[in-house]
Amino acid sequence: MIPEPHEHLSPRTPDEELFRDALHRAVGPLSLQPDLVPDAVREGHRRRARTRAFAVAGAFVAVTAVTLGLSVLGPWLSAGPDTEPAAPAGPSLSLPAATSSPFPQRTEPRPDMPSPTSTPVPTESAP
Repeated sequence: MIPEPHEHLSPRTPDEELFRDALHRAVGPLSLQPDLVPDAVREGHRRRARTRAFAVAGAFVAVTAVTLGLSVLGPWLSAGPDTEPAAPAGPSLSLPAATSSPFPQRTEPRPDMPSPTSTPVPTESAP
């Protein structure tokens, strides 16, 4: 679309001329505004960088909070309804119940035999 030259335009009406003159008198003494585009672009870049920084910091805080929460509350949450202490891990001290065991059965100490843990008591000997 090619604009028409100024000469081919219809002549201006007196009302239009008066309006144009009033506009020129109103804005003529005002200084021209500096170009706002570079400032707006710079501000947009700053806002985007700030938004990204807040998003990264928020994600870091959320992951840290979840990790710490699970490490602190994990044992409590996994304990479940059973609150009895667990059996100690180690060898059992109970004796086998079967008599056909390859291991010898424990016998009662004989009264004429001294106990291996007792200390001998000195007896009075006749002179």
